[in-house]
Amino acid sequence: MDKDNVNYLMSYYSKVIPGDKIGYLRNRLERASNDSYENIQLVNTTSPILVLILSILLGWAGIDRFVLGDVGLGICKLLFGVWTFGIWWLIDIFLCYSKCKENNLENIIQHL
Repeated sequence: MDKDNVNYLMSYYSKVIPGDKIGYLRNRLERASNDSYENIQLVNTTSPILVLILSILLGWAGIDRFVLGDVGLGICKLLFGVWTFGIWWLIDIFLCYSKCKENNLENIIQHL
């Protein structure tokens, strides 16, 4: 892929993927064909900041897990989260943020 295209994509996606995987994504983008540039631009990513805010405000109800696509965990958290006295909610504030970034990276790599 052209260097300008790689730099553009990296500037856009560097905020929504894990920081330690930026070099890995850059290498994958540089090896990708120019035809995949349009596909990669159309990848749906979830904002980690949005997931963090949802986790803080509505995490007790499992909304953060529903947004990430973990429907089963979202239902369990909704039904049984009260029994954990908020511990599950506090742990998920940190876990959901990093899981969102990992999911975004997986979505980008799948479209390469």
